[in-house]
Amino acid sequence: MIDETKKDKILWAGLKEFSEHGFDKASTDRISKDAGVSKGLIFHYYGSKENLYLFAVNKCIDDILEEFNNVKFDNLEFIDALVKIMELKYSFFLKNPMHYKILINSFYNTPKKMLKKLEHKNSELRQMGINIIVDMIKDLPLKEGILSSDIAVLVSSIANAIENKYLSYLVSDAENIEKIYKDIKNEYIRLINIVMYGIIV
Repeated sequence: MIDETKKDKILWAGLKEFSEHGFDKASTDRISKDAGVSKGLIFHYYGSKENLYLFAVNKCIDDILEEFNNVKFDNLEFIDALVKIMELKYSFFLKNPMHYKILINSFYNTPKKMLKKLEHKNSELRQMGINIIVDMIKDLPLKEGILSSDIAVLVSSIANAIENKYLSYLVSDAENIEKIYKDIKNEYIRLINIVMYGIIV
């Protein structure tokens, strides 16, 4: 019989351990101590350290998907809606810094043998962002030959570039969050305007 309370404690201890140490350096001894359970119980519920890591990554992705699932962007201008998406995302990671650290590790430092197991979930997360943007673009007066899917890819690429540049500071530098966020917002709007209106006078 599964004790869901103990299983959840193991998962949360795993989230903490993987966020601080990554997969390779994570210790099941520390996880068991933090969860207040025997080491054997980790393997009883999750089978292996690898499976626990996969559960942790999937939980992070599911939590983000749930956060955005019912968000509405009706009656917002396109750039205002994009800024709202950015604000929601950063707000989520500020409230859940372990999620950010685990997901960054899952994208860039996951052992090759586990990449395929995470590929579907990571793709689901990326596609969610693209779908939201495509839905917002569909009513814009696009120039002939411009595809909404291409605009979505450009906007997502800009968001990812800014995330890589700033998000680690937001997570680690709580004292300067307002200044960092202002810089992020200004840069994001500036780059999106280039996509919207081009670079040639």
